[in-house]
Parts: sequence; C-alpha cells; structure tokens
Amino acid sequence: MRKNRTHWVTTGVAAAATLSLAACSAGGSAAGPAADGPVPIEIWGWDPDTGEQTVEAFNEAQDEVEATYVLQADNIATQTNFRNAFEAGEELPCLVEGFGPLTTAVVNGWAQDITDAVTPLEDVFSEGALASATVDGRYYGVPTGSDGQFLIYNERTFEAAGVSVPTTWEEFVEVGRQLRAEGVDMTNLAGEDPTTLINLSQMAGAEWFTIDGDRWIVNFLGEETLQAADIIQQLIDDDLVSNQTYQDRPALYAHFDSGDMASTPTQWWSLTGLRTNLTESAGDWVATTIPQFEGADEPVAPGRTEPWFVPVGCENPDAVMAYMAWTASPDGIEAGRNPQTGAVNFPTQIADPAPYVEDIIPEGFFVDDEEAGDVIVEAQSRVIGKFELGPNYDAWFPEMQDQWGKAVAGEITVEEALQAVQDFVAADLDAKGIDHTVG
Repeated sequence: MRKNRTHWVTTGVAAAATLSLAACSAGGSAAGPAADGPVPIEIWGWDPDTGEQTVEAFNEAQDEVEATYVLQADNIATQTNFRNAFEAGEELPCLVEGFGPLTTAVVNGWAQDITDAVTPLEDVFSEGALASATVDGRYYGVPTGSDGQFLIYNERTFEAAGVSVPTTWEEFVEVGRQLRAEGVDMTNLAGEDPTTLINLSQMAGAEWFTIDGDRWIVNFLGEETLQAADIIQQLIDDDLVSNQTYQDRPALYAHFDSGDMASTPTQWWSLTGLRTNLTESAGDWVATTIPQFEGADEPVAPGRTEPWFVPVGCENPDAVMAYMAWTASPDGIEAGRNPQTGAVNFPTQIADPAPYVEDIIPEGFFVDDEEAGDVIVEAQSRVIGKFELGPNYDAWFPEMQDQWGKAVAGEITVEEALQAVQDFVAADLDAKGIDHTVG
C-alpha cells in the first residue's frame, strides 16, 4: 500500500483540491467498487441510539450500497482515532461525522472535493445545509444541516415589566435597559463562550476569513463585525446581561428559571435540556424570530455546523451521497427515530422539516407549542449555514475565548478583543507560512 500526502498550509484551497491519498483496504471501506455486489462504505459516528439502526435500515432499503457503522465514543474520540489512522497510513472510512470546522479538514488534507457527487442531489437539501458544506465554492463536506437559532423569552417576566418583544437588535438593547430598571437581565453572556459575537457577526454579513485565489483575507474588524460588536458592547456597558458560566450548569439553569433573566437565543436541540431543568418557569416561555439588524435586506437566522466529510482516498463518494440522500428522505428520517424517546432527529438538512417539528417540542415548556414549531421551522428556512473560520481555527479560537472573557468582564472593549484576535491570527499564519493579508 502506497500513500501520498500534500498538506495545504502554504498555498490555499487550490492546492487542497490536488491532494491525493492512494488508499487500500482489505475490508473495502476506502477502496473502489467490488467486482460484483454492493459498493461497501464504512461510516464513523458517535450516535449510540440510532446510528447503527439507520445504517441497517438503509442496507435493507436498497442493494447497491452496503454501509457499515463504526460507533465512536464521542466527537473527541472520533477526531483522535481519525488523526491516528490518517497519520499512520491506516485504513480510513468513507464518511466521518464532523468533529471540527470543514476548513480544518480541508487544510489538513482529510476531506476530498465531492462536488461531482453532491451537485446532482442539491435539490434534496436546504440552502443552509448546502452552504455549510462548501469551501471556496466547492463541496468538501456533505450537507448535514445547520441549526437555525431563534429567541425564547419569558412571557411572565416581559408582562410584569410591561415591555414589548424586540424585533431588532437595537430594540433588544432598549428593552434590556427597561428590564434593568426592574432588576432583570436581558440575557446571559458566558465569559468562556464567544458564540454570541460569532452569531451576530454572521447575521450582520461579516466575513472574518475569505479566500482570494491561494491567499486568505483576514478581517475581524470589518463594518459588519463592528456593528455586531456595538450591540454587545452596549449590553455589557449598561449591565444588561448576566455572566453565568456553562461550567456550572445548575447555577446557570437556576438563573434562567428564576424569572430574573428575560430571554436567550437558542436552537432546537437545547429544548429538552431546558424543559428538564427549568421547572419553575416551564410554561412561561415563548419562541419568536431572533432579532434582526435594522435595515437588513432580509431576515436571517444564525447557524453553522461541522459537516460530515468524505476522507481523501475514498473512491466511493457517490455511494456516500446515496446514503446521505436516503437519510434525508421520509423513510430515512423515520429510520432514525429514537427507540427510547420515540422522537426523530430533527432533519435540519432538508428544505421543509415542518412535518417533524412536533417531535422536538417539549411538553409543557412553551406557552404555545404550535407557534414555537412555526418559529423553529422558519429559523431553519432562514439559516445562513456558512461562516468561514479560516485555516487555523484550532489556534485562534482559544485566543478569542480569552479575549472575549476580558471583554465580558469589562477589562477591554469588544473591539479591542477583536483587534487582539486578528493580530494573533496574522502572527500565527505568518508562523505557519500561510499566505494571507489583513483587512
């Protein structure tokens, strides 16, 4: 078995497209089609409840592809096992559940360009799912769906304070000021989690990383990002938010449950945990469209994902996409119904997940379940899906966490935090020899 690897660290996506890894496999998972019989593919994922049963149902539904599901302990174990197998030149699967930004998989030479396999099936998937699977206009990931965010607010708290539900981020700040007079936090900003800054920047239309030929353009201080930063800065400066940490979940949930925190952006997969832990305020929450920026051309919902990918060396991306298209079909979605809970995994990869939204609405949490379902489906139809995180995400994200924590604590401004992260990114790319410009 002979292997070639070219790592894209200096010349950009154009070089990544030429990566090759001649793979061989006694089991056939990364080899070409067998002389006769179904095409074999191996899938790595960490779903102990429905992963294997979905693959078994797929195999029973057709006879052209034979899929095997290899259960991993979790996403960290998947990453570790994949890295080890790749570096050792060992047998690789044909489909891996995403464990990091897609660009990282491309930069490291892991993910192959599967544009020819995805393009004929684009009508199967939502625009947000398709967007999330691309790097520089090519499909390096499979369209596995992005979770659109929406806002939930405590109706009892809002009514007691006599405030209206904000529809823009500018109104969100103003309502926060009114609630502060009542001793209520508008929302929570955890010091270790800069997700709110990323989400608002994405909504504003920011691009922190773009690709120009074989060069990266880095811009953490563009007009759109500063628009997002200004909203967050006002929330911090006017003391309109709490800073409960996710590292102390009981305290976090207790604060949410107390009525002293009015709202939070969230996504569908958080609802079960919220219903389980918010016992006092259950039945008081309303779902609504996440606020927009004033003057926005069209309403959008923030949302990104870590797409599954087909490793370089797998010769059967068409077989992989046959599997992915089937899992997006009614039969495939039904095959993923959880035997313990009776619920399906919400199919965010399809254009209209409305038929499945009832399964994810926790009983007794919302004031109006039907309204909440409509909001969640609407968020999926508007999810952006794409926000490029660059070639060195693993390096710069911890720096952003550190700078974000300082900003939330009032030690520096959000803009100063962004400047520090941009400086860090530029220095790190210089050290790695990756071609880039700033601004």
